[in-house]
Amino acid sequence: MSKADNLRLQDVRAAYRLIGDCRDVGSHPALWYRRMLEGLYLLFGTFQASGGEGWWHRPGRPLEPISAFSVSGEPAPEEAFRAYLSAGAPGGDPIFQVIQTLPGRLITRTRRQLVPDHAWDRSVSAEYRRMGGIGHVLTSVLRVSDDGAISGIGLNRAIGERDFTPREQRLLDFFHGELGRLIRGPLVSATEPGHERLAPRLRQTLACLLEGDSEKQVAARLGLSPTTVHQYVTGLYRHFGVASRAQLLVHVMQRHPGAALEAMQAGRWPRRAPGDDGSEPRAVDVRVRSIDAPAGVRVAS
Repeated sequence: MSKADNLRLQDVRAAYRLIGDCRDVGSHPALWYRRMLEGLYLLFGTFQASGGEGWWHRPGRPLEPISAFSVSGEPAPEEAFRAYLSAGAPGGDPIFQVIQTLPGRLITRTRRQLVPDHAWDRSVSAEYRRMGGIGHVLTSVLRVSDDGAISGIGLNRAIGERDFTPREQRLLDFFHGELGRLIRGPLVSATEPGHERLAPRLRQTLACLLEGDSEKQVAARLGLSPTTVHQYVTGLYRHFGVASRAQLLVHVMQRHPGAALEAMQAGRWPRRAPGDDGSEPRAVDVRVRSIDAPAGVRVAS
């Protein structure tokens, strides 16, 4: 390794500045991920920066994207990225198939370090990248937690441009490793337990609690027994990993403020007292979709 391949002080400073920018908008995964990719796009001078979060229960399981974003100054790579996602190409991407077999929490490699030219050129993933004018790829995958949550970053250069240098590879690896310490902490993750996977009754119970109802009031409002409501509240504690109502409300308001607002809006059916008609309150799907993601790839609040 030559001295030119080592990280420089200016590289480290730039990485930490960008991490600080991400922390400033860390309460929403779509905001900080978008800011991160914009910063990397400029820092590395790339043709496109893309990435997102997902589930990857290695080994042998395909990648399941949860959020997906792309930043570029040209429309072609953006359109190709959307087509790539819509076709489910990440699951069969040879880059991810090889990374899946490698040990380690953080893996950052160029395409040529992972897939030889002859295998890459005949892959569907390469076709999508050629469609977008992409010639060189640097990929970083970070295992965020032991439950299979991952963070992925892809930096892409145009056909005809130079490939990524060892120094650039080290810089992305350093950046992703340092950023990763903050995911699910100051940086809210799209893979954290949220409200969108809750059963309708649990969502309704959460909405009532967020509006200030006691368990007894929730029972009257939903036409349920106090015992059933208590079971629902206990289920919410387990889902969000908290031990009390106060912790639940603080957690939801701090970690998922957009979801909290929508849950309250979705829960504003008329209050009723026991003995009313007992009709089932309307269950509302409050899933949030990102304008950056095609159908089937969602961004959790």
